Amino acid sequence: MNQLLVSAAQLIDRGVESFCRVVLIATGLFMLAVLTTIVMQRYTNIGKFDSGSELCSLAFPIFVMAGIVDAARKGAHVATQILLNTLGSTGRIFLVIVLHSITAIAYFYLGWYAYQNALIAHDELSTVLQVPGSLGYGCLTAGLFLVGLCSLGAIVRHTLGREPVHVNLADAGPGVV
Repeated sequence: MNQLLVSAAQLIDRGVESFCRVVLIATGLFMLAVLTTIVMQRYTNIGKFDSGSELCSLAFPIFVMAGIVDAARKGAHVATQILLNTLGSTGRIFLVIVLHSITAIAYFYLGWYAYQNALIAHDELSTVLQVPGSLGYGCLTAGLFLVGLCSLGAIVRHTLGREPVHVNLADAGPGVV
């Protein structure tokens, strides 16, 4: 049973990693294309792209949340890394379990309230595109829940799977916390 949970946690971690990378690349390229188009139109006076800045405003939170989820999945926080460098392997495991427990609780809690705000903001529409305001809150909700899920997965991997805590993330390889 433990091995099944560890395998599921590893599978979820790899899936979230792949998802975040695709979202980061897609939204980054999308925003680059939109902003390039806006600048080209501004300097050539060829038409007007009224919804361009609104499109970037809608894509940017998705881009940021994917980055936050990926960083949280890796445990990549400067203060955490500095503290982990001072501890031995048992202390590192303990610290990582405590941090991921707090992170999971906090992010599931915040995710629930973001979801509640998404329900409220659904009736608000953006100026040009008329996109519901719940879109941003929906992305925020998904990102917050993904961070919580990744933290639970890390707890399973470190406790049941006996996965070591890597301090130098560059040496650990992709997807390793």
